[in-house]
Amino acid sequence: MKYKALFLDLDGTTIPNKRDGMPSPHVTEAIHKAKKHVFVCIATSRPLFIARHIIDHLDIRGLCSVNDSTQIYDPVKKKFLQTIYIDSICIPKIMRIAKRFGVKLVMNNGRSERIAGEGWKKTKVCSLYIPSVAPEIAERIIEDLTKIPNIAVHKILSWTKGEISISMSHITATKLHSVVRVAELLGVKTEEMIGVGDGYNDYPLLSACGLKIAMGNAAPELKAIADFIAPTVDEDGVATVIEKFILS
Repeated sequence: MKYKALFLDLDGTTIPNKRDGMPSPHVTEAIHKAKKHVFVCIATSRPLFIARHIIDHLDIRGLCSVNDSTQIYDPVKKKFLQTIYIDSICIPKIMRIAKRFGVKLVMNNGRSERIAGEGWKKTKVCSLYIPSVAPEIAERIIEDLTKIPNIAVHKILSWTKGEISISMSHITATKLHSVVRVAELLGVKTEEMIGVGDGYNDYPLLSACGLKIAMGNAAPELKAIADFIAPTVDEDGVATVIEKFILS
């Protein structure tokens, strides 16, 4: 199979799972080589203002899914091609659940973030985000959130070791939906795409791609559906993927 597009998650895949993580020189060089052969696209839960410096560093030219898959960003034209908002009726329900569990809830409008409060009524909301919570509490929160119609709940490995982050977006805002849309815009068939990820929220990403690759440090659920297990992020697994499936 001649692949035409490579979709890369960021945290835990292209970069170490920490806020200030950056691609290694080996991964950076491999991505620059890959761009001569395929569309290289980013699929990250990070909002653009936290991902832009990495996208710019790698000189990404392919379309990018950012902000919990609520936005598709064109890094060449420097503009959003699509933004999906949460149904406003869902927001008070999410806020009540966060309050009941006593957890911090962050609101994102596609341009900036702030602690969720009454101000949400003055703006459209792309996503809501619980930054860090113990895994056993996260499962209870997720159980309640999934009872709310028309929202997608994403479980993400937190930047705080041993804890879980939870994000909420419109039900049509998942990595599967956004990556399929990007493929349509690029004129690429899904079977011609490679998806690479490590986290729970990368399950939809891999599900959308012809070649499914999980990192060595990936969640067990992701490894279970993968066609290939790459070395870990600390071992420059993305570079191995590019060298094996694109450059060879």
